[in-house]
Amino acid sequence: MDEQTKQKRKDIVGWVIYIAVLLAIIITFRCFLMIGRVPSESMEPTLMVHDWLIGDRHAYEEEKPQRGDIVMFYQKDENETMVKRVIGLPGETVSFVGGKVYINGEPLDESAYLDDTVETDCGEEDKTFTVPEGSYFMLGDNREISLDARYWKHTYITTDDMKSKEILIIPFHRLPWF
Repeated sequence: MDEQTKQKRKDIVGWVIYIAVLLAIIITFRCFLMIGRVPSESMEPTLMVHDWLIGDRHAYEEEKPQRGDIVMFYQKDENETMVKRVIGLPGETVSFVGGKVYINGEPLDESAYLDDTVETDCGEEDKTFTVPEGSYFMLGDNREISLDARYWKHTYITTDDMKSKEILIIPFHRLPWF
């Protein structure tokens, strides 16, 4: 076998290995992680339009969603994948009184995930929702413009609708080299 044939085989084997590793990475990524892009201003200032998100597809197999989680989910009314924050948990009462959010009659404390300077006033008429067992009440952080559970015909989201729990936000469009 001449040197040129050996080099061709070596190149082919190199490409096959490269493609196999690339496919393994892609398949692993697709099985465990989900990539999404923020489509609207409804989660500002936490998520900005065009931020990229990486979510854990299996986060809710072992644990239940917690208040404050940012979730990508399928919303039946809009027939699309949305990104919102878990606010109401199963069995809780979510009320909007004077533009403020209350959980079981207590003001919602969002200090763990929202800066004090973020305006969360809903500017809404007073409404009350009781979250059914196995369901969750979702809101956008930018409450004045968010199309969220307050307006959906199918008000509540189940874990079956949830596609991923967000684990990483990548603001590519805000980085100077992009």
